[in-house]
Amino acid sequence: MPTLPVRMSTHKALVLHARDQPLILETVPQPISSTGDAIVRILAADIVPYMGDVISNKRPYPLSVPMTPGNTAIGRIHEVGPDAVDLTPGQLVFCDITIRARDNPAVSILYGVHGGGYPAAQKLMDGVWRNATYAEYARFPLENLYRLDEALLLGPLGYSINDLCLLPVCLVPFGGLSEVGLKPGEVVIVAPATGRYGGAAVNIALAMGATVIAGGRNQTMLEKLKSIHVTNRLRTVRITGDTAADTELFRTATGKPDGADVYLDLSPPAVQGSSLLASGIRSLRAFGRCVVMGGNSGNLDFPYLEIMFKSIRIQGRFMYDRQHVQQMIQMVESGLLPLGSKSGVSQTKVFGLEEIQQALESAAKLSGWGEHVVLKP
Repeated sequence: MPTLPVRMSTHKALVLHARDQPLILETVPQPISSTGDAIVRILAADIVPYMGDVISNKRPYPLSVPMTPGNTAIGRIHEVGPDAVDLTPGQLVFCDITIRARDNPAVSILYGVHGGGYPAAQKLMDGVWRNATYAEYARFPLENLYRLDEALLLGPLGYSINDLCLLPVCLVPFGGLSEVGLKPGEVVIVAPATGRYGGAAVNIALAMGATVIAGGRNQTMLEKLKSIHVTNRLRTVRITGDTAADTELFRTATGKPDGADVYLDLSPPAVQGSSLLASGIRSLRAFGRCVVMGGNSGNLDFPYLEIMFKSIRIQGRFMYDRQHVQQMIQMVESGLLPLGSKSGVSQTKVFGLEEIQQALESAAKLSGWGEHVVLKP
């Protein structure tokens, strides 16, 4: 007989009451499962570098207060609703925060991070999907929970729960690269590649069998990527900011006269008026693909005629889909995609709920692939 979950009436959670106030650790009612969802005991939650800015409203992402913020997490099923047919209490699961409306999947929010900013998405957040993972327990839709092979991952593969919190970092670029159908043997330019998601993109693209051209301004970080991935399928380019020069550098690095197959743009919000996108597009072969996944809030400068004459596909991609999560978990469990120290992450800082301010400050200092911050309730 399976062990029944222990019913507790309260749990600890970090609560945001106003955007100009800090998070407060409170004792609140523990959620109870219902049809279509499950309650998860949070083991470790990811902290993105900009989370402090979201909470303080420096990044004015739409959030309804009071609420418990959070991010993608690793947890253990505590309780399931009556319609669950596969998930059972005690299972180790990956908890995805991309919550979509069941009657219109085009409507989505990032649970605990971004409320969507339009009425239909706001309705999602104002309902049961308000309090996320910076807590001991959290409610998730059944379809947002993915079983993990605990015996394999924590046994022969040698990963820790903290290592598994790197899954969402790799998932974001995997969603974009899958969207444009990156194939083994193709050449992909990743730029900038020296940040957290850029470094993850290099990791996942190599695992997908591609040759990677990693571009960035930070030569030290580029050298670090080369030391992590000792393979002739990784080449680095120190970008200059000059469109023509960077285009030539990228094209030369591909080793192909017609250029790269894919360009993944990960320009951060601080980048405005950058020529990098134009350089990346001009480095593509005919019928090449460009996927835009960064945070640049400005307008984009496209080389119009080049796109038209070379039949280049421009694709925006927000996050990832369910099949991407399943595919990437398979890649990790098969040993194809490394995590943790095997992927070059040499330092993981762990904080408890009562240390949230230190955790947010530590995460804000993350400057690239190789360091990680997790919250462990």
